[in-house]
Amino acid sequence: MAWSDFRKGRADVSDPGYPIVLTADRTLTARYDLLFDGMLAASTTTTTPGFITEKLLMPRRGSANGFAERAPLGLRRIEAALLRADFSPADVAVVDEAQLPTAIGSRTRVIGISSGEPAGRGMNSSTMTAIAGGRIVPRDRFERLLRRVRGLVSERAPGARVVLGGPGAWQMSPEERRAAGIDHIVTGYAEANVAEIFRKLMRGGAQPEVLEGQGPVARDIPFIRAPSTMGAVEISRGCGMGCHFCTIAREPMVHLPPETILADVRANIAGEQSNLALLSEDFFRYGGKGSRANPGALIELVRMIRAVPGVRLLQIDHANLCSVAQFGDSDLSTIRCLLTDGPRQRYLWVNVGVETASGRLLKENGGAAKLGGRYPRGWGEFSAVQVQRLIDAGYFPFVSLIIGLPGETDEDVARTLEWVNRFREGRLAVFPVIYAPVNGGRALEPGDLTPRHWQLLRACYRLNFKWIPRLYWDNQSGAGVPLWRRALLRSMGSGQIIQWWLLLRWNHWRAGAHGLPEGNQAG
Repeated sequence: MAWSDFRKGRADVSDPGYPIVLTADRTLTARYDLLFDGMLAASTTTTTPGFITEKLLMPRRGSANGFAERAPLGLRRIEAALLRADFSPADVAVVDEAQLPTAIGSRTRVIGISSGEPAGRGMNSSTMTAIAGGRIVPRDRFERLLRRVRGLVSERAPGARVVLGGPGAWQMSPEERRAAGIDHIVTGYAEANVAEIFRKLMRGGAQPEVLEGQGPVARDIPFIRAPSTMGAVEISRGCGMGCHFCTIAREPMVHLPPETILADVRANIAGEQSNLALLSEDFFRYGGKGSRANPGALIELVRMIRAVPGVRLLQIDHANLCSVAQFGDSDLSTIRCLLTDGPRQRYLWVNVGVETASGRLLKENGGAAKLGGRYPRGWGEFSAVQVQRLIDAGYFPFVSLIIGLPGETDEDVARTLEWVNRFREGRLAVFPVIYAPVNGGRALEPGDLTPRHWQLLRACYRLNFKWIPRLYWDNQSGAGVPLWRRALLRSMGSGQIIQWWLLLRWNHWRAGAHGLPEGNQAG
């Protein structure tokens, strides 16, 4: 069914409100051109003026039929699971914040909210607020959404249950959930039993506050019916590497069948979302078994996706270096050429988790699987070689580092700083994040960071300030973003670079770095 036909089938509902309303905050429903746009919005703090955040970073196009034009992939999966379980289009509405007043009414029994950052406890969020100040925008917009939901429930649907799910649901404690007016939380993937959960909630009566979701086997994951935010297309889910700092460390990786992936691609294309993001916690592991990669399966999948009429820009997100190492140089180049498909895009970025140059520290924090069977002492060299291979094959690595891992020493930080400086002239970006435990323990504060930490941060952002504007301009051009918008964002970005450079220097000085020898300064 085409997206336009799907919408028409939902438009004639005479009784006010829908029994099930699915929604998410503005950061997850905006009409982004690129995956990087969503990352940029999710990394912004409230120190950025609101009109810039709302109008420029998170654009929204009104929908004439009252439904969300874009919604996070997780909500689209829940929507598809409910429709497959004999709920009708007249029962389920996926809306953004502005559309809530027309969706919530006397018939509404369940309001499902998806969030990636409801309490601002993710490592990226804590890092951004530590440097730039303010509150992270996804948390701010989630709280705004929740206030609006509570007001509408009180006014129009006092019997409705408010249910929180999504990748950030773990962040909220029971006390915080109750204070926020959230009745239940659904944990994990839930396509296999969400219909049963919602039916019980709609019947009323007591239900546990924490409802355990059940994920289906890969072949039973429902394909989406409408476009996803950023054109997100899931090719695999889970990871299973066991890292202590990851929320899906114990979730084994499963790969979606090509027919499901292609159906999701077509649903996005039908909804005028031609720039796609192929999502996986380890892109280069698609089609493999356990930790073993399968280059042939991945190449064939990308060929099939590229052959779908209407596909424009293909983007990827995460990869593990131990998977990259299982690909020959020619295979890496072949995949890069298939993904970029001609001259419209020069820079294909991929996020690789180096985390630290200290193999000992990585292993102690559950990252032994990332080592790929190698001795910890060789991790720094191995990771540098694989990053350089990606650069040579035409990729643009986004290297992630974690500052303040349990057991970290000044020597570990110095080793990581040396690793970063090895790429002073390289074509890559390095994103350091401050460690925040996923079990709710104490996160590091800016005052906990040493002068060496701030040296590392400055060395990373020296690279980022040089390369990110070029990459962003290139990707926007490939995505068909108008010149005026690119130029406006570029000029604003230049101002932000100056602001961030001053903030980094100030924090470095405040931490006592002014007493270090000049030769140790980051620049």
